[in-house]
Amino acid sequence: MKTVVVFQGGGALGAFGGGAWATVAPWLRARGDRVVALAGTSIGALNAALAARHLRSADMGAQALLRLWREDIATPSVPFLGLPLGDSAGAAALRAWNGVLTGLLCGTRHLYRPQPLHWLPWVGLRRLEHPFYDRAAMWALLEREAGTQSSAGAPAQPLLAAAAVDLMSGELRLFDSDAAPLGPAELAASSAIPMMFDPVDVGGRRYWDGDMARDSLLPPLLQRLIESGRWRPDAGEPLQLVSIEQFGRPLAEVPQSGLQLAYRAFNLMQLDKLVPPALPPGPGVKRWVRITRPPLPEDGISGQFDYSPPRLEALIAQGRDTARSALVGSLTPAGEQTGADR
Repeated sequence: MKTVVVFQGGGALGAFGGGAWATVAPWLRARGDRVVALAGTSIGALNAALAARHLRSADMGAQALLRLWREDIATPSVPFLGLPLGDSAGAAALRAWNGVLTGLLCGTRHLYRPQPLHWLPWVGLRRLEHPFYDRAAMWALLEREAGTQSSAGAPAQPLLAAAAVDLMSGELRLFDSDAAPLGPAELAASSAIPMMFDPVDVGGRRYWDGDMARDSLLPPLLQRLIESGRWRPDAGEPLQLVSIEQFGRPLAEVPQSGLQLAYRAFNLMQLDKLVPPALPPGPGVKRWVRITRPPLPEDGISGQFDYSPPRLEALIAQGRDTARSALVGSLTPAGEQTGADR
């Protein structure tokens, strides 16, 4: 069956997407399903780009994604609040605080580093030109690992798409490899978190992180597949959607700190963005495999900026397990929930 795979954003939570893909990829291969598009926003766009680049390999890019998270992105924590000892809830919270403080104050390997002079209060008057962090390392990572991909005139290759928000118009823009080569600029635009990073100029327009809009990338993505002839719902051609969602609805514990409350607020803004829309004419999406991450106790602390190896390993393992549970119920008709949501 023709299949579309969409990765949600979420910074460090993207490790969950890497683990989920390690389960989904062999399942798709074993079934003989054909991936016609991979898409994402923010860090999800990077996951999609890496999977697309290695889709023809034996494991469909699963190991490439795991190496990215384990070897290129994972960043050991600085013990700002002390060394956590043991497996108690207090030690787990301490590890989470050390991890997120490291991500915010020290940056990460191969993604971003802080620019302390830009943190001075008066610099905020020119924040657009002076973001809190520098992403030179991420640009180099995107060039090396994702490269520039084009699928124009190559129907055997999957379409790669990344969503970003036009800073001035506020509209969600879908960059796709059928329309034009998709490379580091489009991926960096899709993950340009306001104030943290520079907006990215693409074609004379400035773009921000694709998660900064309420709009979902799914309607324009599915419409693009129809327009390109990759999917023909008018001829009754079925489509399978696999959505890998890092933000779930429930919480594991009550948020207390400002950081935990901010995480919850952003979390709520991302819910259900990947619910497949009805697209007349035609039958729409026939099968929806929804892989939604269940909460972890330290989520409110670690959030999107804890890139410590233990946190990423926990997310990778969670991605594998959640995807496995969702795939067991994957014959559920589209529109019904599967896996972790059920």
